[in-house]
Amino acid sequence: MREADESLLSIEFAASPAQLQTLRQQLSDCLEHVDLSQALKEQLVLAVNEACMNIIQHAYPGNPGEMIRLRLLAEPGRLRFLLEDDAPCIDPASVTPRDLADIRPGGLGVHFIREIMDEMRFLPCHGRGNRLELVKRIER
Repeated sequence: MREADESLLSIEFAASPAQLQTLRQQLSDCLEHVDLSQALKEQLVLAVNEACMNIIQHAYPGNPGEMIRLRLLAEPGRLRFLLEDDAPCIDPASVTPRDLADIRPGGLGVHFIREIMDEMRFLPCHGRGNRLELVKRIER
């Protein structure tokens, strides 16, 4: 990876579960050019996929025509994933993982994201549109 900030990926796709396979493939292909272990690459793809699924299910329920934007930036010592939507602003405090003792299918996306990424934060929202920033620190 180069020392300066570098945009590795910038894509926009429909907020539909059917689009997630293509997203995962594009992100995987992009990460092949980054010096990381294969296991970490797979974890990063999982975390971004889970974040996108949360957008689909919670920000855009029943609106598969809406769009999600993903940018991946390589910065010194870290990878930064930016996910944006045009949905009504959410309360970041409402985005919490469910209790792991609550055994049932689904609902673990936020837990996986927080376990994989070093940082997860919502950037300020002004009226409409949410911006989620996920950061993974990497060693050079």
